[in-house]
Amino acid sequence: ETLSVGRKIIIVCSLCMCTLVAAMDQSILTTALPAIAGNFDSASGYSWIGSAYLLMSAAFLPSWGKLSDIFGRKPVLLTASGIFMIGSIICGASPNIGVLIFGRVVQGLGAGGSFGLVNLTISDIVAPRDRGFYLSFVGLTWTLASCLGPILGGAFTQEVSWRLCFWINIPIGGLAMIGLMLFLHLDSPKISIRDGMKMIDWSGSFFCVAGTTLFLVSMEFGGIYYSWSSPMVIGCLIGGIISLGIFVWVEVKHAKHPIMPMRLFSTKNNIACYLVDLFHGIVFMGATYFLPLFFQASRAASPLMSGVYIFPYLVTSSVLSTCTGWLTTKTGRVREWIWLGMLFLTLGCGLTIDLKRTSNWGKMIMYQAITGAGTAPNFQSPLLAIQATVPASDLATATATYMFIRNIASALGVSLGLVVFQNAMAEQHRHLAHHLGNDAAKIISGEYASSSVDYIRDLPPHQRDIARDAYSVGLADMWMFYLGCAVAGLIAS
Repeated sequence: ETLSVGRKIIIVCSLCMCTLVAAMDQSILTTALPAIAGNFDSASGYSWIGSAYLLMSAAFLPSWGKLSDIFGRKPVLLTASGIFMIGSIICGASPNIGVLIFGRVVQGLGAGGSFGLVNLTISDIVAPRDRGFYLSFVGLTWTLASCLGPILGGAFTQEVSWRLCFWINIPIGGLAMIGLMLFLHLDSPKISIRDGMKMIDWSGSFFCVAGTTLFLVSMEFGGIYYSWSSPMVIGCLIGGIISLGIFVWVEVKHAKHPIMPMRLFSTKNNIACYLVDLFHGIVFMGATYFLPLFFQASRAASPLMSGVYIFPYLVTSSVLSTCTGWLTTKTGRVREWIWLGMLFLTLGCGLTIDLKRTSNWGKMIMYQAITGAGTAPNFQSPLLAIQATVPASDLATATATYMFIRNIASALGVSLGLVVFQNAMAEQHRHLAHHLGNDAAKIISGEYASSSVDYIRDLPPHQRDIARDAYSVGLADMWMFYLGCAVAGLIAS
């Protein structure tokens, strides 16, 4: 069926709204978590509120792509969106922490479908030459969701209620589902549910979910809530690696309809694109998470204003993402934008190492703009390069694999960056103890560093500056790690 431009725009906007609510729920609670934990008087639930969503969305993502091949894009996408909405309602109405975490599990299950199927659905309705332009709006949506989420979460919690962080999904998600039901018409395979269930790769799905969950649990909690040498972290890490190894073996040797065919990794082009996806995702999520921390810890900004101060990063990334999509459509070229993006991302990470408490606004704006320019082209350009080379039968699994790697990268970007930052702060313990005293040094350095920003505000002025300088040093070491990731992505490209 030939679609008019207006109808395509309505469908793409509806799909972007699905991405908006799912992506925003990764970040909107970062500023609301203290209030939620206090409301339910649950310190242990603090970590699981965010982790449950991330684990479920990543672990089940590859399965959604294969399900859409079996039962059709539209019904599977609407099912995923419906599950996400049900999870949002459970969270918004939760009477205790247990119900809230269960709601986050349900939300994450549905979000995994949205992450994987939005890009795939756009690829179904748009010709390959025009995909860059339409897919660029998905990248723009990711940037907006990641940067605006903490601002909205803080505003809702402070002015209304943290529950609004979940209830806001209902009108946006509902409007998206109505748009898809009315305007998206794709042929679905004529297959019974029984026959479709026989085509599902149950073994591969099980080991993928188990391996991803165990691996991400170790990354989420290692060095933060448990030491890296603790039995829980080591057990989850080893169990995750073994399960993922079995998953690869099942996909190669036994699966008739694999959820992640290993032939996707048989060409240098695909391997390079998936590596760019991995390293770009690590740096993007790291910048989104830690730039606000720099403004709060080193520049004494409030949580709300720290979100405002990263607008140079947000605006540059959003605008250039759309521009890159338009230029890709006009020129038909993808590779050059991948190179240029990774080059600017490397330059931006290198410059950001220089940010200090006393840095002027010219530097802070310019460094953010360069980093944002580096993130912009590579939300969708590597995916376009992959889609141009895989057969139509592998389009769904190739796209789902791309988004699966991006979700893994998001988790690694925060957890590994946090480990580097905490170690850098721990190395300054003696210096901080000399100037601030042992009690203050213990709070600011090591594993408590990222959660001790409010403590700095209560220090005397001369001690406050010493603490803020220490944060600048710790964050600079962390940006060296991201610089290494950006260089690895540049080499892969």
